[in-house]
Amino acid sequence: MNNLAKYLLLIIFFFVTANLAFAADPGPDSATCAVSVTVASIIEWEGANFAALAPANITSQASAPTDSETYTLWTNCNVTLTATNTDLAELTHSRDGGAMEDTLVTKYKIAFDGDGATATGGTDSADWILYSSFLSPALEITHFNTDGAVEVTLYVQATNDSDNVADTGLYEAVQTITATWASDN
Repeated sequence: MNNLAKYLLLIIFFFVTANLAFAADPGPDSATCAVSVTVASIIEWEGANFAALAPANITSQASAPTDSETYTLWTNCNVTLTATNTDLAELTHSRDGGAMEDTLVTKYKIAFDGDGATATGGTDSADWILYSSFLSPALEITHFNTDGAVEVTLYVQATNDSDNVADTGLYEAVQTITATWASDN
């Protein structure tokens, strides 16, 4: 190839490259995407169970030890709370292979960090309630918009009955609190 041809090719290359280099900026080009998600009604305890309650020892006829634990209930709807009202929730001591049983007067109460009017919650129990009547009828928890959690505090009290002292030994019970959907808020 002669020098003239090489020179022409170089000039053509320069003009093509210059046009590409000096081309007008097309500017940004946006695309939108609509995003949506639906949140279902949620009722969910923080974990599997409340921490165990262990009132102090009963050391006299008049002893009335108590204990409490707080547990979070996540909810974005109105719910009701019910409790086990069977003998499972009564503090019981078994011996002789279960042939002999003794019980303690077992009472519960419940409290919330919200009242349902300004934060998700309900009405605290003012008095101790015997295990067989606890949360019966069901207690309403009202969801307050933008507050999807309520701290539930469960209390237990153990006493001797009024004219008896219970047998010595370990007394055990299992209380189950169940949250059930009532309505969306």
